[in-house]
Amino acid sequence: MLTPGKGFRQCLCRKPNQNAGLQSEFLNSHRKFSEERVENVEEFDEFRGIPLQRGITGIFDIEEFIVILNQQKLVNIVVIAVPSQLNYVDYMVITTGKSPRQMTAIAEFLRKVAKKRCLSSDPLPVVEGKNNKDWIALDLGNIALHIFSSQTRKMYDLETLWACGAEFDDLSNDKDDNLTTIMKG
Repeated sequence: MLTPGKGFRQCLCRKPNQNAGLQSEFLNSHRKFSEERVENVEEFDEFRGIPLQRGITGIFDIEEFIVILNQQKLVNIVVIAVPSQLNYVDYMVITTGKSPRQMTAIAEFLRKVAKKRCLSSDPLPVVEGKNNKDWIALDLGNIALHIFSSQTRKMYDLETLWACGAEFDDLSNDKDDNLTTIMKG
């Protein structure tokens, strides 16, 4: 029986060249396995399935934009045609994200896609509220995208404001509006 001490340590520690053949064989088989795996791996393309040519009406045409939003698993998508006399955008798209992380990731992804699709004459897409967990807006030139958390979307209710008009929005017509009070004072 071995006891702790010099002899015990020698039994636990291998001599430097004792397993050199086994190590070499292991490394060679590992290299071969790694090379086989690399050959079978497809290159990751984050834009797979998304056309990268510019739309007819802007960076995105509204129909293909909605398809992309559905692919990205955004929910409760609402499209509002903005009157041309406002000289703002053609469409406002309002949707709900499932989490702040998803909202940020999708906004950044859409910005990247838009940058690939835009012409030199197109304005670069701008993401507002990147670090906001409740509301992120993306200006794509012809489309304004608003990605909300569900609670914030209910609170601001942009659908009513933009689809029906300010005259039908209770908050816009509130007699005790803080802005009105400040301007009178």
